[in-house]
This record gives sequence, C-alpha cells and structure tokens, in this order.
Amino acid sequence: MKKTTVLLSFTVLFSLASQTGKAVAAEVAGNALRLGPARAWSAPPQAAQAKSWKSNEESQAYYAMANEKDLNKKISLGEAFLQKFANSDFKDLAYFAMMQAYFQLGDSAKAIDAGKKVIELNPDNIDALAFLSYVFPFVFKADEADATAKLSRTESDARHGLEVLQKIPKPANVTDEQFSQVVKPKRAVFNGAIGFVALQRKDYPAAITAFKTAAEDSPSDVYAFYRLGLAYLYSTPPDYNNAMWSLARSVSLANASKNPAGADIDKFLRRAYVNYHGNEEGLADIITLAASSPTPPEGFKVAQMETPKPTGNQNVDNFNTLTFPLKLGGEKAQKQWDAMKGEPLGLGGSIDSVVAGKQPGTHLVRIDILDQSKATDGVYDIELVDSTQPNVKNLSKGDLVTFKGKIESYTATPSLVLTLSGEITTELPEKPAAKEKPKPKAPPARRPARKAPAKKG
Repeated sequence: MKKTTVLLSFTVLFSLASQTGKAVAAEVAGNALRLGPARAWSAPPQAAQAKSWKSNEESQAYYAMANEKDLNKKISLGEAFLQKFANSDFKDLAYFAMMQAYFQLGDSAKAIDAGKKVIELNPDNIDALAFLSYVFPFVFKADEADATAKLSRTESDARHGLEVLQKIPKPANVTDEQFSQVVKPKRAVFNGAIGFVALQRKDYPAAITAFKTAAEDSPSDVYAFYRLGLAYLYSTPPDYNNAMWSLARSVSLANASKNPAGADIDKFLRRAYVNYHGNEEGLADIITLAASSPTPPEGFKVAQMETPKPTGNQNVDNFNTLTFPLKLGGEKAQKQWDAMKGEPLGLGGSIDSVVAGKQPGTHLVRIDILDQSKATDGVYDIELVDSTQPNVKNLSKGDLVTFKGKIESYTATPSLVLTLSGEITTELPEKPAAKEKPKPKAPPARRPARKAPAKKG
C-alpha cells in the first residue's frame, strides 16, 4: 500500500531543539545520568583490562579532573589530561567524565562525541553504551545524510550493550533487588533504542517486541509507552486498542511526573483517538485507567466511529465517502486505496495554512474540510504538495477555496490526510490580507485627587 506517514516528524517531537527543548533536555539529562553507574562491577572478567598509572603526575592530574566540581574546569582539565598523557590507560574514563560534564552543561553534541570516544577505547563500557542509546532518539534527525548509518550504529551499540549486560555477574555482596535496580533500567534503555531503530525502519512488529520488553523493565517510562503506541498505530492494519492504551499510559505517566513532553503526547493522542472514535468521549477514563496499569484489561476495546451519515454538505459527504474506509485499515483500506490512488479529485474547503515546500518556489497548501479539522489548529484534511502558484502564499487561514488535483498518497494517523498534486482553482489574492492593527488600549481611569483635610483653627 502506497501511503505516507507522519511518523518521522514525531521522532523529533521531543527534539532537544524544540520549543520545550530546554525542559525536555534537562529531563533527558537527568534520566541519562541517573541510569546508575555500574562501572564498579560491570565488565565481565574476560573483558577486564589491566590499568595502571605510569606516573604520580598522571594519577594526580586524573584525580584533579575527576574531583573538580566546576563543569567547565573539569572539561578543561580533561582535555589537558588527554593531551599530556596520550598513552594513559585511563583515557576512556577521562572521556566518560567529560561526556557527563558536557551533557550537564547542555552540549549534547559534544557529550555524544565524548561517549563515542569512550566506546572506541573501551567497547564494553556499559554506562557509555547506555548513555548513547538513551540519548539517541532525542537527537536523531531522519533527514540527515548519514541517518541510515547512525541507525545501524545505534542498533549495534544497543545489542552489544545487552550482550555485555547479560555477562555481568552478580557480586556476592549485592542482593537480587539491588542487582535488578541497576540491570533493568539499562536493559530497558537498550531495548528502547532497538525499538526506536525498528520504528524508523517501519519494522513495526520488531518495534513492538522491543518496546514491550523495555516497558516491562521500566513500567514508568513515558517514552517507551509513547513509542510503543506509535508502533501499534502505524502497523498494518493499525492496532488501535493497544495503541490508545499505550499512548494513554504515556500521557498519564507524563502528567504524574510533570514531564514537559506530556502536552505534545496528549495532543497527538487526542488526534488519533478522535480520528478513530469520532470524538473524545471516553478518552479521559482511559487515561485514568492507564495510570494504574501498563497493560489494558482483558476485553478492552475502543469503539470505532460509525459510518458518517450524510450532512447535506457535498464537500464533507464526498470526503467522508472517499476516506472513511481508509481509517479501517486492512483489506477494506487496501481495496479503497487501490480504487482511488492516482485518480483526480476536486473539492472545496477553507485554508488551514500555507508553508514553503522543499523545492524553491513551491508551497504546501493545507485545507480543512471537516468541522473537527477547522476547530483544531494544525489539523487538516487535504495537502496540496509542490504548488507552484506564486500567489497561494497570499492565502490566509479560513479563506474559502476550491481545488483540484491527483491523489498521490495518504496518512491514516493520527488524523487522516489526503495528499494531492494539484492547484487552487479559486482566484488567488494578489497581496496578502492586511493585518488588523491592534486597537489602542484605553488609558486607565484616574481617581479624582483627594482634597487635603482643612486645617483646624
């Protein structure tokens, strides 16, 4: 089935460069650095390396760097150590300390570079492997030239992390519970990274398996449940029941922990839920229930909306007739898509937005047809791609237009959008609409001056 998805746009929904990026970055940094150091007993015996100081000067320089509280000074001391003691056995630990310092300072790029240096010097460093695996989904950009290579490296690092983790022997003086408290979070991180890579490759069954395993080890992980929900949602056919529960679980966890990504996840969930169910009825109850259980109760089911009834509005009725089967998934969706792909379509609606296209001089024209799309910012039903009509940029939100084009593709979730290669057939404005000047505020009312009391005598 030829279809496009908005999946990749949601991989950067929680990007460190997003509007809520600083708050999310702080939350990510906290989690990544709270994964728990396992260096004291992490390396399997066969992987242990004999380390020794080559001089007192070397050991003093290292500990001066390691004990430094000022993060910028720690980095400077680390760089000096690496330059002066280029043959040190402790270079990996110096890079590890710098990795932590860079990330605490908010410089994720340099932190990641330092983490990679740790792995180059010591491939079995479980803490560096866990750090890189945890951070990767927050900084990955699908449109980068080396995106495929980065996915492959992350998968390789995460799988190696699982191998190293499995070989760690439980020390005699550590209880099973203490051992699990260190192992489970890291295992969840590695499986989460593997699931994220599978999600980007659209291998949804593999993504679901990995995220479910991660969620079992870390049942309060907002992102594991969010990404698990995506994997269910984008499967063919979509598993709406498990998708809605997983996304609702993510929202409930985000609300409880005041995670700054919660608002965006909630918005995404509502779009997906309304697209399938027809309205938000029952969603609040699902979010409440999901707060107490990582898995849905037996027999849990989200009712699908009924086939839309005629409204008398030709544009709405034609759009519903054409697109409703696509929401069902499976054979019905495939049959409908086979009948409509490449076919011409002409309807009318109102402008949601017009944005620049990837190619110079082109625009993406987004159009609302359904009332629920008109009522929700950023939700639209039609996207005209690569429009070369220069005056489309003068259209404003709410302008009524007609259009025609060839149906190219569609996305079914979180809301259904048809993509057309076509044009606006309404006469386009020569200039953008003039913006209304804000009305001047009335000056504040002044109280009458109080008269001084008359002097006696």
